[in-house]
Order: sequence, then structure tokens, then C-alpha cells
Amino acid sequence: MKKHWVLFSIILFPVFAAAQETDGQVSNQQQDIVSPVVLQQNEREISQSHLVTPVMLRAQTSGVYDNKAQKLYTENPGLGFLSSAILPGSGQFVNKNWVRGGLYAALEIAAVYVIFEYDNRGESGQRRYESYADENWSVTQYAQWLVDYHDVNNLENPELEELRQMVDGLEPAFDTNTDWNNIDIGTLRDVERITRFVSPDAVTNTNFSHILPAYGSQQYYELISKYFQFQAGWQDYFSFHENRDTSPYLISQDGSFASPMFFEGASLADSFNNNFRTAKNFRLMLIANHVVSAFDSFFTYKLKQNRIQATTSMAPAKYLQLKIQF
Repeated sequence: MKKHWVLFSIILFPVFAAAQETDGQVSNQQQDIVSPVVLQQNEREISQSHLVTPVMLRAQTSGVYDNKAQKLYTENPGLGFLSSAILPGSGQFVNKNWVRGGLYAALEIAAVYVIFEYDNRGESGQRRYESYADENWSVTQYAQWLVDYHDVNNLENPELEELRQMVDGLEPAFDTNTDWNNIDIGTLRDVERITRFVSPDAVTNTNFSHILPAYGSQQYYELISKYFQFQAGWQDYFSFHENRDTSPYLISQDGSFASPMFFEGASLADSFNNNFRTAKNFRLMLIANHVVSAFDSFFTYKLKQNRIQATTSMAPAKYLQLKIQF
């Protein structure tokens, strides 16, 4: 009996061993079948929790920003626009664009300096010219000349008699308080409106182009040294013609009958006006500097923002792949 059991065991052992091996293979195959499911589940859980992406983003953006302000301006380009609009170059400095920022800042400083300098020159020159005109141009002399101008050139003017009576017996004082108290500006203007030009060649059909503005106004100081119809009010006008032996009752459009004081006044007026014009031009440049600097800063940060977004969107991996072998 024992022999038969031993023999039976010897014969069946390979069968049991093969069966055990088959069970093991089935078990391994089951694991191979189950493992991908588990791995896919794990893979899905990892990707959904975004454990890898933040790491990759930090790696891609590390070292991009030099300071917190630069990061803030890049994320909000409008802040760079506002900063440089208020103080040109500031947005560029935050981004460490030293050359462009320095250029905008230098233009700002230079423009502000020139504006103040030429405004001061203009104001000083204007005061000098106005003082010169007050001392050397008389409305009384001009009004008297206007009456004689009509008489010498046989011009008719229905408003003339009232002005004639007003200036009769007066002497020009070349003092604004005295002279302007002697003349009624309305009567003078009535005569001017219908007074014709008399040139060295002939009487023209053109009336005076302007009437005398009120004393002290900007137009008053501008016109008396700009238009030749007002040339006779300057202090040296009659002596100038006496020395030349020419008639003081003609008006030449080329200025040949105007006296040196007229041209000196014109030169002084032109000088301070040029200073004001220079200051105005630099004000325009100052505004342009603010605008250009603001848009330069905005587009610089906007482009930088787009580059960073493009870089991070090309991160090489979004999922963690696991390979497990048994």
C-alpha cells in the first residue's frame, strides 16, 4: 500500500507542481490586468491634484522677476503705463531697462528746465518791452498825427472834427497816465475805422487794418510795434523825418517811413515772444515724452507677460507616468 502511495505521489507531483505554477501565472496575469487600472486611477488622481504642473511652472518662471514691483507690473501692464505717464522712465527702471528709462528721465528734466528758463526769459523780456513802449509811445502824439495826416493828404472823415477838438493845444507827455487821460479811445477808433492808407506813391482805397486796442492789453503792446499805421506814436518819429527831410504823413508797407524806435520795439517784442514760443514747444515735447514713455512701458510689460505665458504653456509634462514591474 505504501509503495502504491509513494508511486502515486511521484507520478502526481509534476501535475501538482504544474498546477501550482499555472495558478501563479494566472495570479500574475491577474495582477497585470488589474495593475493598469490601478495605475490609470493613480495617474488620474495625480494629474487632477496638479502635483507636477506647479513644480514645472515654478521651474519655468524662476529667475524671471528681479523684484516684486517688476512682477506686479508684468501681471498688470496698466500699472507700468500709469507709472511712466506720471513719471517718464519709472516703468522702464522697474524693468531694468536702464538706457530707455534714463533717456525718458533725461528728456523730462531737460524739458522742465528749458520751460522754466524760457518762461522766465519771456516774462523778463515782456516787462522790458512794455516799459520801453510806455516811455516811448504816446497816444496823444498818435492822435495829433492822425488829424494832421488827414489835413496834409486831403482826406475826408466825418469823425475827424471831434478828435481835432480833443487834441487841440495838447503836448505829448510820453507818460501813460497823462496821455491816456487826454484821449477818448472811442473817438479815436471812430476816426481810424474810416481812415485810408496813403503810401509814398498814391492814396489807396484800403482803410486802416486795425484800431488801437485798450492800453495795457496784450494786443495794444503787440500792435503798436507791428503795424506801420501806428508808427507815428513813437517818440523819435518826427525827428527821424526831419533828419531825412521826408514827409511824416505817409505810410509805407515796407517800413521805410518808420523810425528806429518802432523797429527797436518790434525787436524787443519778437525776442520775448520767441522765448515764450520756445517754452511752448518744450511743453509739447514734455507731453509727448509722458505719452511715449507710458505706451513704451505698457507694451514692454505686455510682451513680457505674453512670453512668460507662452513659456509656461509649453511645459514638457503634465502627467506622472509610473511603470511597475513584478
